[in-house]
Amino acid sequence: MKQLWIEDFLTLVDAGTFSRAAALRHVTQPAFSRRIQSLEAWLGVDLVDRRSQPMRLTAVALQHVPQFRALLRDFSQLRSGMHAEGNGLMRVVLATQHSLTMTRVPALIQEIQKKDKSTHRIDFRVRSENRDECTALFIRGEADLLLCMEEQEDLLCALMPDASRLSLGHETLVPLSAPTKAGKALHTPRAGQQLKLLAFPPDSFLGRVTYKSSLGTLFQLYNVDVVHESLFLAGIKEMLLAGLGMAWLPESLVERELKSGTLVNLSSSLKTIKLPLGLYRSSHAQSPEAIDRIWSMFGK
Repeated sequence: MKQLWIEDFLTLVDAGTFSRAAALRHVTQPAFSRRIQSLEAWLGVDLVDRRSQPMRLTAVALQHVPQFRALLRDFSQLRSGMHAEGNGLMRVVLATQHSLTMTRVPALIQEIQKKDKSTHRIDFRVRSENRDECTALFIRGEADLLLCMEEQEDLLCALMPDASRLSLGHETLVPLSAPTKAGKALHTPRAGQQLKLLAFPPDSFLGRVTYKSSLGTLFQLYNVDVVHESLFLAGIKEMLLAGLGMAWLPESLVERELKSGTLVNLSSSLKTIKLPLGLYRSSHAQSPEAIDRIWSMFGK
């Protein structure tokens, strides 16, 4: 089987027709069709129902599209990883939360690269997900390092007894609102008035933390209307800046906005939430020497 055939098949899935897929792959339609037939012959199954008009994928093809996408991704990662190692680089996979990719990871990688004096440089691949998926990737052995926010009374050490942990400080979630023209908070709890809230899904890590620490009481005391719910902090930040509600966000994500006055900190009337930052290392890392070097930089 050729990687080219997998790319052809996924292009056909996305394009919906042989003619469009062939054009996207820069080959003639007959040549593209022959390559799909080669993949079908190698698999021993039909991927396309050629009796139907318009063209339709078979049930077995549709069922396995996610596996084809994963296989193509794995091919690409295998190639890039071997290329890095062949050029004297040591590949490290870091799983982290979306928010930390925006606020902490760039500076962390820059600091590691600045401190690292070895001739075999560390090459990072960052996988950004929600916290639960990051943890799952790490436990499955698909990441060498895990950087995430935690609750002080519920660190992930208990869930991952074979992993080692370093503390990298903490992240603080602060309550925020856009300002009025007079510079006061546009959205703040007031008796008898509706409070518009931009929230995280309650089944997400940040959702569980904010509901446990602040929102439970807020819902009891005030008329709260959740007008937007999202896992993506960048989206919540934009809604916040547009004045569509109040929200809790990492302080490091809004430092410039707080200094410029485009956002107002509501911590004088609402709780802030302090969350430890933990860096975990796998006991089965692909490049243990690279992980040892990173650990020595921050473990002192």
